[in-house]
Amino acid sequence: MGRQNEVSLPYFELDCHMDEKVKLIRAEYGLKGFAIVVMMYQHIYGGDYGYYCEWDDERLLLFMSDNGLIGESKNLINEVVHACIRRDIFSERLYKKYGILTSSGVQKQYLKATAKRQVVNLKKEYLLISIPENRSNVVINTISGRRKTIDGGINSQSKSRVE
Repeated sequence: MGRQNEVSLPYFELDCHMDEKVKLIRAEYGLKGFAIVVMMYQHIYGGDYGYYCEWDDERLLLFMSDNGLIGESKNLINEVVHACIRRDIFSERLYKKYGILTSSGVQKQYLKATAKRQVVNLKKEYLLISIPENRSNVVINTISGRRKTIDGGINSQSKSRVE
């Protein structure tokens, strides 16, 4: 059996000058809010999927446990995550429809970081960005696990890109 494709990132870029949306989180929730945003990015990029994470009450508890956070942090984390959704740091549409946290910025950075990987699997329904035509290593799957071919048919052996 061959080696499985790596999905998560060992590290990610963090801008020195954060955009206004993140500055507003810091202004509203202080350094704790900023730390939660950074930990959420770590959770997404370092997690099972690399460019999104599932998010519900159980994932919140695991997030708290993984980051050594205590019970009083639960409300603060929930507030910060929902403020991130409200400010479009994470996609409200994808959170409401699929219960995931991601954004176009997260996805762009993930694609940039995985440019040299042999295969990068993405889910069509979760994509907020267009995949460049020169990214032949990207395979677009549907949530049901089937792959979308370039001509729009379904074939489990085909690679494709989102137009």
